[in-house]
Order: sequence, then C-alpha cells, then structure tokens
Amino acid sequence: MKLGFTIAASALAALAFATAPAFAQAKKGSKPAPAAAAAAPQKIDEEYTKLIKEYLQDPRVSTELVDHMPASDTVPSPLKFFGRIPGTPGELTYAADIERYYEALAKASPRAKFWKIGTSEEGRDQVALVIADETTIAQLDKYKGMLAQLGDPRKITPAQAKELFHTAKPVYYAASGIHSPETGGPEMLIELAYRLIVEETPFIQTIRNNSIVMITPVIEVDGREKVVDAYYASKKTGVPRNSLMMYWGKYVQHDNNRDGMGQFLKCTQSFTRAVLDWHPTILHDLHEAQSYLYVSTGTGPYNTSLDPIAIDEWWLLGETEIMEMAKRGVPGVWTYGFYDGWVPNYLFWIALTHNSFGRFYEVQSYGPDLNANLTLGATTTSREWFRPNPPLPSIKWGPRNNTNIQESALLFAMNQVAKNKELYLENYYMKNKRAIDKGTNGPTYAWLIPAGQRRKADAADMVNDLRTQGLEVHRASAAFKAGSVDVAAGDYVIRGDQPYRTLADMYFSIQNYPVGNPNPYDDTGWTMQ
Repeated sequence: MKLGFTIAASALAALAFATAPAFAQAKKGSKPAPAAAAAAPQKIDEEYTKLIKEYLQDPRVSTELVDHMPASDTVPSPLKFFGRIPGTPGELTYAADIERYYEALAKASPRAKFWKIGTSEEGRDQVALVIADETTIAQLDKYKGMLAQLGDPRKITPAQAKELFHTAKPVYYAASGIHSPETGGPEMLIELAYRLIVEETPFIQTIRNNSIVMITPVIEVDGREKVVDAYYASKKTGVPRNSLMMYWGKYVQHDNNRDGMGQFLKCTQSFTRAVLDWHPTILHDLHEAQSYLYVSTGTGPYNTSLDPIAIDEWWLLGETEIMEMAKRGVPGVWTYGFYDGWVPNYLFWIALTHNSFGRFYEVQSYGPDLNANLTLGATTTSREWFRPNPPLPSIKWGPRNNTNIQESALLFAMNQVAKNKELYLENYYMKNKRAIDKGTNGPTYAWLIPAGQRRKADAADMVNDLRTQGLEVHRASAAFKAGSVDVAAGDYVIRGDQPYRTLADMYFSIQNYPVGNPNPYDDTGWTMQ
C-alpha cells in the first residue's frame, strides 16, 4: 500500500471537502464558576467509617480524604446498596451491579448523570457516570460544547478561546477494568462516585464546582464478569482461578490494552467514541502492576510526535500526587522507573493522540484476599530520586489498602486540576492549535493515500480506521501536482492543518527508537505507513 508525504500548502485548495457547522460560541459576560462554599456540618456514616478502619491493614496507607464516609439521607451509599463496602476482604463486585449502582446514584442526585456508551461483544453494557455540581449537570451540553470548541481552534478566535479558559470546565475522565484480573479500580470507583456526590468538604466542593468528573468503572465488561465468576468458583472448589478461564474477553486477554491503533475490539471502539464526543481534558486509566502506587510519566524516550506540553503535564500532575502523599507519610508513591512513553497503542493514548492529557496508575494488587506479609525486594524498596518515600520491605496488605491509596491520590489529582482549571483548559487548546499550525507551517502539509493501487481494500481499511478515530480524510476532486507529488482524482488526502494531525504524525512516521535508552517497555515500531 502506497503512502506519499509532504503536499505543498498551496495545492490543498484543490481538495473538495465539507466544512462542519461551527459550534455555538460562548456568550459574552458568562460568569466563572462560583468559589467553593464553606463546608456545612455533615453527619458521618459511623458504620461505614468503622468498616474502613477495620479492613485497612496498615494505617500508613491512607489519608484524611478517605478514612471516613459522610452519610446521606437521599443518596444510597455502597454499604446500603451492596450490603458491604469496597475493600471488603474476599468480595468482588460484578460490572452489572456497578452499573445498577451508578444508575441509582444518578436517579437519587441532581449532581450525577448516567448513560451507556456502548455494548460488548457478548452484549453487556459499557457505561459512564458524570458528576458535578447541580448547575453544571443541568447545563451539561453547554459545557460539553465549550470543550468541543477548545478542541478545534479553527472555529474560534484566540479571544474566544481566552474567554473559554475561564467559563469552561475541564473533564477529568477516570476509567478502569481494561485488564479484568486487576480488580481494584472498579471497586474504588464505586466509592469515589458516592463520595464526590455527597461530601461537602471544601476540598470535594472544589472538584464538583470547578470541573466535571466522568467515570467508566469497567471497560472490559465481559472479562470482569468472568474474573468475578472465577474468583468465587475458586473459593468454592479450590481450583486456581487463573486455570478456570483462558480469556477474559471474548477474543483477547491482556493485549486488549494494545488495541488503540487497530480498534478491533468493541470496548476500544466505544471508549474512543466517548473520547471524541466529550473531549476530556484528562483521561486517567487505572491498573494494578506495581508497588504500592506508580504514577505515570515515563523514563523516556517519549514519542517524538507528542507536543512538549503533554510531557510537561505528565510531570507536573504526577509530582502533585507524590508530594501530597509524601506530606502524609504514605509510603510507596513514585514515578519514572517503569514506563517509557513511546508506543501509542494503549487505551490512555486515545487521549494523547487527540491532544487530551492521558495518564495512568499502577497500584498494588487488590486481591481481594488479605496478604498478611507482602514482601518486596531491594530493587522495589530502594530510595531513589523518583521514589523518595519507597514501599516498605514488608507490610500487611489487603483490598482496603488498594482502595485507600489510589482513591486518595486520584482525589488529589482531581482537586489540583479543578483548582487550576484555566491552566489545563489552555493547555488543551494550545495542543490542538499547535497541531493545526504544523499543517500550516510545514514541512509536512498533508499525507497522500493513492486510491488506484493494487491493495485497494487495505487502503480503504486504513482510511476507515483513521476516520473512526476522528481524523479528517478528504478526496481530491481533480488531479493536481503538489511539489513532486502527483495527486490523482479520487486519491485520499489527509490535511495536516487539523487538530488530530497529532495522530497522523504518530501513525505515519518512521519509528527510530533511540538505542541509547533503556530497553523499551513495549513495541517500538508499527507499520501504518
């Protein structure tokens, strides 16, 4: 399949394409979100709080944000709904039951909205819950439209963008459950949703008033149900749960998180549509593979198509969580020494390729069984510049440890984004604008995919894949010459002056992994070109 490069800017006028309707402009004089109100006295759910303390295996792995639970007379707590709390030893929650709970939260509170984003291969629902203050939820479409405007600087002026930095609200999209045996993220997100809706502390009010939290608790819903089934069957029969199933999803096991480029799985397709629809400012994917909590940045090399702002965001926000947890003496929160930031095939790269801020956690295993003596080696517990307060050589661990450490860190991140919403909204706009400017200033103004080639079906497959990922693809209405490139009528042309040219840069580039770097975390090359 042929793919040509670098079409002159002057020749782009020969392309025939439709201009999408402009998004509605933000009204002048719109007032910024009100400051967080003073916290009103709030009753504590004594039974829930007692269980948090009982199930937590080590009080060092916690903060004041999650050591209690407020009570509500109108919104059902996880304890009321499920008869137990997240972090209960020996218990897991089915995705279908998490969905039922999220739907109940939205029905009970004007601070939440629930809907389905897609359906799995086996017909199960993938869902989303949005949480914000009542006024924002009532005008959710307006705020969604503001983010769409910032996502396409071709349709607004710089002055309008500056106004939107103050009137729009960032979307912080938390997702989990792409890897089904990593069971803690979905459990924690049950509790986080309730806390964000009902708690009245200034800290939580800042998140609700200044931002929009979006949650998809389980991405691979088919796999979640199989893993929960296998866990309970293993308890009953004694057969190891990993031997009770070959795949979690219908077709793919762990590599479902390498489907960002190919988009073969329904869970990836649904999630991509949600990202394109909502323009989340931040996408945060939750995993379990490190001790105790790894906050993603990367050892490098970073993908060379990333805007430098994206790399700066990784470090800026990641250090926030490390610092806030260190203030409270929580051990084992670190960054840098695990992931590199090179290959764009992961779920959270769906955000990065669309100029949003993609990041992830790796947390110590949820279990849900207790581990009376979690022992770690010297390479994990050594004190390093990127691990200033390392994990302990040994500790009592359990599912509530997992819940408390990642819920605390995630709340610190959400609060930081809410307090600095103008910064993150401006960053989002600037990444999109700079992507467009690359196509205006060159040296690569467009990419050519000849229509009249032997592998026409493969070319069409690639074009359709790119279009479903939001890339604008046009067809030449007449033949023309661009520099040394001959363009025939009907050829596919991908203009470089569009926001998602970041995706085209990554997919079409020739990959040269710098050999002086550490061994790569994953693949170093791909063959889209």
